[in-house]
Amino acid sequence: MIELPVSFFANSVQITTEIWNKNLSKYSKCYMIFDTGASMTTIDETTVIRAGYNLKNAEQIKVSSPGNADIPGHRITLLDLKLGGKSLGPVLADVISFPENGNTFAVLGMNVIKEFKTEADWQDKRYDSNGGLERDATIWLNPTFDIEDKPAFESFNPNNARFEIWFLSGKYDIKE
Repeated sequence: MIELPVSFFANSVQITTEIWNKNLSKYSKCYMIFDTGASMTTIDETTVIRAGYNLKNAEQIKVSSPGNADIPGHRITLLDLKLGGKSLGPVLADVISFPENGNTFAVLGMNVIKEFKTEADWQDKRYDSNGGLERDATIWLNPTFDIEDKPAFESFNPNNARFEIWFLSGKYDIKE
């Protein structure tokens, strides 16, 4: 089980993750919004470039945004993502330029969240010894897979892998 301390930031649930930084050959902290309404994990373009990921040959995509036109971006595979100190291995992520006046630079989406049985305690606020708020709440992620069994980056297939995109198939008839 992975325990994630969370805080509430800009009316969102924020968690601390770590992404593999190719430039530094080590993990770098990445604050993400825990968003069950987002289908894909999405990271700001500047953050990804600073971490050494090359977007020149990355798949070009358009990301839908409520109330806005489609936002151009890229789809990459992160070499590794850590949640609560646990390595998940390669993870598919969309990369866009987040608004400069915004407070969000990364979103953990359902392509990752769906692989866990998730529980949350929004009431258990914890305080440090000086009376300061240590954290606002806790999310527990129980993997539905063997967390130690990570695919190699070289064999990662974004269309047939853990942390892939959800696709709906079939036709849905609407009856009047």
